Amino acid sequence: MRIDTAIKRAAGVLFAAIVVILMVGCGATGEIPITTASEEAREIFIQARQVGDNLRFDEARELYSQAIEMDPEFALAHWARAQTVATNKEFREHLDRAGALAPNVSEGERLLIEASQAAADNNPVKAMQLRKRLVRRYPKDKRAHFALAASYGAQNEFDKAIAEYEKAIGIDPDFAPPYNSLGYVHMANNRFEKAEEAFQNYIRLIPDEANPYDSMADLLTRMGRHEEAIEHFKKSAELNPMFTFSQRKIGLNHIYMGHYDQGRAAIRQAIDMEQTPLGKIFDLETIAFSYLYEGKPQQALAEIGKALEMAAKADLPRRLALIHSGICRIHTEMGNLAEAQQSLAACREVVQGAGFTPAVTDFFTNGALYQEAFIAAKRQDFEAAMAKAAELKTSIEAGNDPDAMEVHHLLLGTIFIEKGEQAPAIEHLGQADQQDTYTFYLLAKAESDAGNQDRATELYRKVAEWGEVFSQSGGNSLHRAWATPWHAHRP
Repeated sequence: MRIDTAIKRAAGVLFAAIVVILMVGCGATGEIPITTASEEAREIFIQARQVGDNLRFDEARELYSQAIEMDPEFALAHWARAQTVATNKEFREHLDRAGALAPNVSEGERLLIEASQAAADNNPVKAMQLRKRLVRRYPKDKRAHFALAASYGAQNEFDKAIAEYEKAIGIDPDFAPPYNSLGYVHMANNRFEKAEEAFQNYIRLIPDEANPYDSMADLLTRMGRHEEAIEHFKKSAELNPMFTFSQRKIGLNHIYMGHYDQGRAAIRQAIDMEQTPLGKIFDLETIAFSYLYEGKPQQALAEIGKALEMAAKADLPRRLALIHSGICRIHTEMGNLAEAQQSLAACREVVQGAGFTPAVTDFFTNGALYQEAFIAAKRQDFEAAMAKAAELKTSIEAGNDPDAMEVHHLLLGTIFIEKGEQAPAIEHLGQADQQDTYTFYLLAKAESDAGNQDRATELYRKVAEWGEVFSQSGGNSLHRAWATPWHAHRP
């Protein structure tokens, strides 16, 4: 519901006179307060939050905007609005506004906002500390535990994440989001039965929502049960046509089964369903991926060129930079090193003029160091490659994400494979992300080159179990090349 100018003016006068703190169960249930000058804004905020819980972000974004219209000083609405945006500019705008208003709200709201600011500033350690304080202050708030669990999960502290999700469920067994998150944590750790149980509970709680079926389908994809996954993705897209990513993933499952034309047809159907340029860009990238998977890099580059043009036209600098980075990686894998350097330079140019947050800027800076090292290794200039790898290590150490060091080890493993030195390659890859199929693929290659065929076969089997069938067609590294390993650690 929208509000006219007269009511907005009255709300502003009311806020200037006295801030009304409207709480959801404050005191008796010990939940984080919601500070606003408008009862109607509060009701719409709660409605938006419930919609957002079900990943209907477009609807949630509109409702949060309505709440902000009714009370422009509504800090928590600005904070929540930031979580649903599609562009870096909007995210920063609303998060900064929430930060400016934070001194006027409750401690719980302030901690939520400051934790998000810390994460945006590439300081996950501080973000986690703030969320721990939030849980200590509001131990009976399910959303406080949910937020802390997400921090643990981002740092790969999965057992602690599970404990916090279960605390949230213990507070409110009908609170659906933790079941979804639990499913993905268990899936990441190959606990497929527990993941399936969590997703079944998620479906049970909100059977008319699209996301539970999408989540179950992700698990089925991971398990290689592609036909079943497609049926669940279809159910998701039928329940909510806004879930265009479910339609996109129908195509991906066909691609994993080797049905390339059928998969691309499904993805082109997703393009027709998309409501935003960003969604269409993701679909075009997925079509490019399909050609990489098929071992046809030239066709992939043609498709990704369309995505690049669309991102530039829509003024989406972060996506534009990511596409340039991905194109750089593809050219590097193909041996087109001059073209790779050109794409990397284009990525840097976008980043320099975009005004990104420090976290995003650091992400691209480190990504460029990774790319430069990889290009040098492909040139057989191992001295330059190791020098860039050392720069990357120094940059990571200066940051606040210790898990990012896994990417440094992945890079060193890649360099040593190019050098033909399998022992140090295996050593470093053993310290890279053990939840990443690309790590396993490189380990399998290194073990095979070292003559350890039994170990290589075991690792190749593990890769296949992730639902991505790595053929020996030449598409092995190319299809993965689109997602530069550094991107796994994007903020």
